[in-house]
Amino acid sequence: MIPPRLKNRYLNHPQTIMRPVHLRLSEEIIEHLEETAKAHGFERIQGLIRLYVRQGLDRDNCNYSLAQDVLFIEKLRKKGVSQKIIDEALTDVNQKCDLD
Repeated sequence: MIPPRLKNRYLNHPQTIMRPVHLRLSEEIIEHLEETAKAHGFERIQGLIRLYVRQGLDRDNCNYSLAQDVLFIEKLRKKGVSQKIIDEALTDVNQKCDLD
């Protein structure tokens, strides 16, 4: 079998490389995940867990704003970036985040 990293060099549609992560969960949580997975049409709980992790990461990244990062903005100003461009960039980034 050809490793995915080598295959991806030559494919038009590269495969997503997945890495295993081990997680200890209580029996109660596993049972709840199994029930929820079946209710949402997942064959196994792994897909549901990946969905939950992705949604959580998207939500956390959406709530993060570079406007609060004073050091970053100061470095941009010192490099000659105008306040107008900084404000436009912050507005553009914050508008792209619509998870509802």
